[in-house]
Amino acid sequence: MKFWQSLAFVEMDQMVELATFCEELGFHGVSYGDHLITTKDQVDEYLYQDSGNILWNPDTHWPDPWVLTAALAQATTRLHFLSTIYILPLREPLSAAKALSTAVFMSQERVTLGAGVGWQKAEFEMAGQDFHTRGKRADEMLEIIPQLLSGEMTEYHGTYYDIPPVKMSPGIRKPLPIMIGGYAPAAMRRACRFDGWMATSHEEAEIYPLLDTLSNIRKEQAAADKPFDIWTGVKNPGDGTHERLAAAGVTMVNGCNFLNEDGRTVLSSIDDKKKRVEAFARQFVQV
Repeated sequence: MKFWQSLAFVEMDQMVELATFCEELGFHGVSYGDHLITTKDQVDEYLYQDSGNILWNPDTHWPDPWVLTAALAQATTRLHFLSTIYILPLREPLSAAKALSTAVFMSQERVTLGAGVGWQKAEFEMAGQDFHTRGKRADEMLEIIPQLLSGEMTEYHGTYYDIPPVKMSPGIRKPLPIMIGGYAPAAMRRACRFDGWMATSHEEAEIYPLLDTLSNIRKEQAAADKPFDIWTGVKNPGDGTHERLAAAGVTMVNGCNFLNEDGRTVLSSIDDKKKRVEAFARQFVQV
C-alpha cells in the first residue's frame, strides 16, 4: 500500500514545508486537485457530496497542479506527485501536454497524471470549452498527450483536434502513469485503458461495492489481468482498514484531511496540519 497525503485546500505558503515534512515521514507522495476559479455563488451541483454542495469557498487556494509540482520537486528528492484530479477537457491538448512535460522533467519523472472530465459547467463556459463534449474530448486528449510527451514527431487527426506533424521537446524518458477518476461507467471503462482508477473519499464499507463494480467493468474490458492501481481516500480508518483494502485490490490511499468537523475547508496553521499528518503517519505509515 502506498500512502499519499493530500495537500488539497492547503494555503500556498504552507505547501513546500508540508511536502518536505511528508517526505520525512515516509509518505510515497502528495496530491492536490484542480480548479481555475470558484464562483461567488455555487451554480452547479457538486456530484461527490450527498448535499450537492462544495466543500470549499472562494478564498480556498487552488494552485496550478503542474506549476506546484515543479516547485515542490525542487525541495524534495523522493516524493511523488499526483493530481486528484486534473480536469483535462477544461484545456486544449497542447498546453496541457506542455505543462505536464515540464512538471515531469523538473521532478525527475515523479509525476502521475490523475485525470477526469469535471463537473462544473460554469467553469467550462468561462474557459471557452464545451461542457457537453468533455468526455469525448478527454478521450482524444488522452491519445494525444502521451504522443506529445514522447518527444517524437507525431500527428493526430480526430473529431475535435487536428494536429499536423509536430514535436514537443524535451520528451520524457518513460511513459507517464495515467489514472482516471470518476464513478460513471464511462469513466471506469476509460480507466481500464490506462494505469488505474481513482475514487474520492469514503468510509471503508462504501469502497467494496465500488471495487466490485470496477472489477466487473475491468473483466468486460478484458483488462482484469493487467497491472492496475486503485486510489481512494478513506474516512475514519482504523486497525486493519488498509490491510483489508489492500487485500481487495486498493494500492494507494490518502492520509489525513484538513477539514473542520463539518467536513468543510478551513484556514489553519502549519503546526496544526503537521500534527494531523504526523499522527496519521505514526499510526499507519510508519508501522
